[in-house]
Amino acid sequence: MAIDLVDLVKGYLTPDVIGKASDLVGESSGATQKALGGIVPTLVSAVMNTASTNEGSQQLVRTLDAGKYNGSALNSVGSLFIGGLATQNALTTGRGLVDSLFGSKLAGVTDLIARFAGIRPESASSLLVLAAPLVMHVIGHQRTAIGPDASSLGGLLRSQRSMLSGLLPAGLGSILGWSAVTSGAESLTSSVSGAASRVTRETADMVPEAVARRQSWSAPLLVLAALALGALVWLSWPTASVREAARQVSELQLPGGIKIAVPDGSFNFSLAKWLASTSDTNVPKRFVFDDLKFESDSTKLTPDSVPTVKTLTAVLRAYPAVTVALEGHTDSTGDPSANKKLSLDRADAVKDIMVKDGIAESRISAAGFGEENPVASNDTAQGRALNRRLELVVLKR
Repeated sequence: MAIDLVDLVKGYLTPDVIGKASDLVGESSGATQKALGGIVPTLVSAVMNTASTNEGSQQLVRTLDAGKYNGSALNSVGSLFIGGLATQNALTTGRGLVDSLFGSKLAGVTDLIARFAGIRPESASSLLVLAAPLVMHVIGHQRTAIGPDASSLGGLLRSQRSMLSGLLPAGLGSILGWSAVTSGAESLTSSVSGAASRVTRETADMVPEAVARRQSWSAPLLVLAALALGALVWLSWPTASVREAARQVSELQLPGGIKIAVPDGSFNFSLAKWLASTSDTNVPKRFVFDDLKFESDSTKLTPDSVPTVKTLTAVLRAYPAVTVALEGHTDSTGDPSANKKLSLDRADAVKDIMVKDGIAESRISAAGFGEENPVASNDTAQGRALNRRLELVVLKR
């Protein structure tokens, strides 16, 4: 009997796991379930596309081995969605995976999933990133049965083509360069709720109302046109080779017996290493947050940013003599006074989280500078992104 990777993955997405994921991203359980119903076949399809060449299959083997995707996480899938270190690690590795699989198409994939499920784009991004390691662990676990070599892995993934037919949310097939453009991704939702249906109604939802009212004889032409478009994209989109799946995650020992798992070179990694060092003790010492994002024009952190602050709290708890300042900055877009207020409010929001988690308020100050201290040109999107930042300044150690 052929192995159906989508069915295997959705078997781990129990109602309890769906509930945890829903709480993490702040979306309804039904919408979260629907989003994952589109995400799982999307990820499997992208991995299958990578394995369409021998070189791609070999790179996948290296990725599975380097990331230790061997099924070890399948006994505690719920921990990926509860906001702890397991979630942080999954977010770190997952970002590398989805960047590798989708490249420049990632934003389009995320947006379509968000619209398909009726959730915020940042929620779709978090769910996509967290689901990627789960899919890789399921694939890695299957290697114990099919064999560890690239040829066996490539054969397994290429065999998914017929099983993926009809599972992608409408429009994603074209983005991925695969001709299965009809929908049916709600089969994951159906499997949990008891209904079993792989249908194509999402395709109709994507067709303008005026077209939908045309006579029924035009439907086959629309399907053929969609398939032709998918074939053209398939031919024009070169198979992506998978880069290194993610930064190496290191476990660091902090004073007091506390351990943290952080990506090498990340904000918390650099801070913890510096605090542990005796060769460079000069203050003030400035660190720029990475993996820290706020919802648009808001002081609310995105779900995948919360672990960064939680780990920072653990570091400061291990070094009780340290005092810090949080400094918020924006780009030059918008009203300067409003930008300055927003930058302060965001610094205060991070401070509030840390104080609630047990760090004395007297150890943390907050300031907002708006657009006053750019580190890059505001004339480019990349420069503006660099200017929108939060910095931590160690004042005393």
